[in-house]
Amino acid sequence: MDIKITVKPTIEKVSRVFKNIPVTNAVSDAINRIAANVERFGKQLSPVDTGYLRASIHFSPASVSNLQSIVKTDTDYAIFVHEGTRFMRGRPFLEQGAKLGSENFAGIISDRLDEAFVRAFKTL
Repeated sequence: MDIKITVKPTIEKVSRVFKNIPVTNAVSDAINRIAANVERFGKQLSPVDTGYLRASIHFSPASVSNLQSIVKTDTDYAIFVHEGTRFMRGRPFLEQGAKLGSENFAGIISDRLDEAFVRAFKTL
C-alpha cells in the first residue's frame, strides 16, 4: 500500500512567502561571518612584536542598508609592515587573511539564504 501526500500551496501563499524572505538580512549575516573570518586569520598571520598591531585588527559589521564590512587596523605603521619598505620585505597579513577568510564565500552566503528560505517556507 502506497501513501501519497500532495501539497498544493496557492500562488498567493507562495508569493507572500517570497516577499517575506529577508534576503538582505541573510546576506549581511554572511558578510559579517566572512569579515570575522578575515579578522581572525589576519590576527593569526600578523607579525607580533608588542602585540599592538594584532590587537588593533577589527571589522565594522555590515548592516541591512549597507552590505559592506571593512576589516582594518588603526595603527599608523600597519601599512609599512603589510606592504614593506625599502629596508624590509612586506608581510601581507591582511591580504592573506582575506584570501583564507573568504575562501568559502559562495558557500557561506548560500547556507544563510538556504536557512532563510527554509524558515520562510515553514510558514506555509
